[in-house]
Amino acid sequence: MNAYIEAYRLAGERLSGLSSETVCLNSKAAFSEETGAYSLRYFGQECRIVCAGGTVEFESPAELPTTEKVLVLHYLINSGPAPLTGRLISFKEVPNGGLIYYSTFKKRAIDPLINTFSDDPKGLAEAAVSIGGVKESYGDASVSVNIFPLVPVTYAVWRGDEEVAPSGTVLFDASVTDFLPVEDIVVAASYGTYRLMHGYKCGKRAGA
Repeated sequence: MNAYIEAYRLAGERLSGLSSETVCLNSKAAFSEETGAYSLRYFGQECRIVCAGGTVEFESPAELPTTEKVLVLHYLINSGPAPLTGRLISFKEVPNGGLIYYSTFKKRAIDPLINTFSDDPKGLAEAAVSIGGVKESYGDASVSVNIFPLVPVTYAVWRGDEEVAPSGTVLFDASVTDFLPVEDIVVAASYGTYRLMHGYKCGKRAGA
């Protein structure tokens, strides 16, 4: 955890040294000169990050764990002046590390997705509602979720049968590395899976 605390501190310093106009232009965040706060959509929820004196504080949601706060700051810091391409790629196709990190990515983002939704594909779309997800046409069920304004991620599952094992995939716009480093793409996609799983479990409990 100490490593994440240090990463948070360093990311805050970097963000405080950047032009708020450039950050907002590249990330689709907003900045208030009056309050010194960035406003950014994260999984459909507003994040407010106050920058003052070279440090940053999350005004809301303050309960985000440090790992996610670092992710949000890294998005603001790393976003470049690039448009979405509309072309989807798998994690293996992500430049500069997709193949290297694939086993970790599969374990954290794909396997839990399959284990949770392959037996109940309809539950995927229902689970995505709470984080602003929309249905897609891939597999037996699929949804796209805007983790950040310029980082849409598509989650898809196939039910499988007696001859073919259940499967799933997570897809990204081909521009994704213009907004997040590869290591953070793993983190972002896995948090998307966890939120979908949480939404599904909450829905099951509510319907019980």
